[in-house]
Amino acid sequence: MKNHLKLTIFSLFLILSATVSTLAGGDKEYIGQFDTALIANVEDYEKIVFKHVTADAIKSETALSPRAHLTAGQFINPQLNGSVRALLVEEEDSETPYVLVDLNNDSTFGKNEKLELKQEDKDNPYIWSTTVNLPVAGNFFKTCAIFVRYFKTFKIEKMTPQERLFTQSTEVYARGRVDVGGRKVLVQYAYSFVDKSIDFQEGWQGMDGDENGEIDMDSLSPEAAKAARALKETIVFRVGQSYLSTKKADLKKNQIVLREHEAKDYKRIELAVGKEFPEFEFTDFDGKKRRISEFRGKYVLLDVWGFWCPPCRKEMPYLREAAKRFKSRNLVLVGLNTDPVPFEQVKRSLEENSMMWTQAKFESVFDFLNLQLRVESFPTTFLLTPEGKILSMSRQERGEPDLRGKDLLETLDEILPESE
Repeated sequence: MKNHLKLTIFSLFLILSATVSTLAGGDKEYIGQFDTALIANVEDYEKIVFKHVTADAIKSETALSPRAHLTAGQFINPQLNGSVRALLVEEEDSETPYVLVDLNNDSTFGKNEKLELKQEDKDNPYIWSTTVNLPVAGNFFKTCAIFVRYFKTFKIEKMTPQERLFTQSTEVYARGRVDVGGRKVLVQYAYSFVDKSIDFQEGWQGMDGDENGEIDMDSLSPEAAKAARALKETIVFRVGQSYLSTKKADLKKNQIVLREHEAKDYKRIELAVGKEFPEFEFTDFDGKKRRISEFRGKYVLLDVWGFWCPPCRKEMPYLREAAKRFKSRNLVLVGLNTDPVPFEQVKRSLEENSMMWTQAKFESVFDFLNLQLRVESFPTTFLLTPEGKILSMSRQERGEPDLRGKDLLETLDEILPESE
């Protein structure tokens, strides 16, 4: 499960009064249209616990075996009009579970309301998923997607052996395609059911930069960005060798307009495991100018964090232990602090919490974090090799070594060379 906060950095630090503007270069514009299906935002989710029920309590047009294990729950409807009844069916003689979803809200599970769950990874029999497409009435869009995962055998606190755990998406994107010189470029924007609109100057948006037919909305992906109107920023994406921003996203006219830019307008630094982490300068809490490259020759645990962030504070004991246990094994910690209070106050808190490794003042890395790396999740942690290459960005779902909690200590113990 994820254990971090997703926020726009600027929303926390308006006191810095930073104003950023990306100048648009190039005059070409490209026009496209929206699809009529809203897709799920799979990066954010809520936990749902299904309770055990018996077949006689269920109205279903699909025959239910008396030996099947049945659990019922309600998925949150992103359309803000309540919830959607669902039933998990686990047949005794089948390894493949399925769900019945009351799509038309008539209190009966119809024959066309059965959805098979698919095993996400053939080597992992414990995670199953499907997409539920709910009908949308009186709207440009016809369907609204919920992405659900079933965690087989997995329990959280206070769950009984008979209960089952799901997670589900609760937000959606409006997706469309734009003809850019004969290429159909996929774009998407956060959609609000509150005012039935898209605001591409506020909230998440994405563009298929590698043109593989999908948009990677991970917070560190170059295909995703979170806009903030207060920044007065034009978000530019790289699509192949083209640089594009959104000029218009008009649902009433069903029109998307992209604008072409020059390469110099693209401010983002693209990160990937195996790539060298970008050079940057910062000022530490003693007022000294530093560079990340001065730590070459050592493994670096680079942590973007703040005392304001509960998940960050939860990680503090493990960071302290890592600094103590692995110093002799060539590890250093570097913190990029994001607290908006005066640095003297933060410095006292660092001393009180025995976190006296190198820390960068937030104002010295504001542009780097907000405009180049576009960090939106807290904490965000990187493990770098002595050559300065990225070993992990702690995205376990992508097979990267885990840098959270006690797993951080296990990861470091496995990776770092033994002290001589």
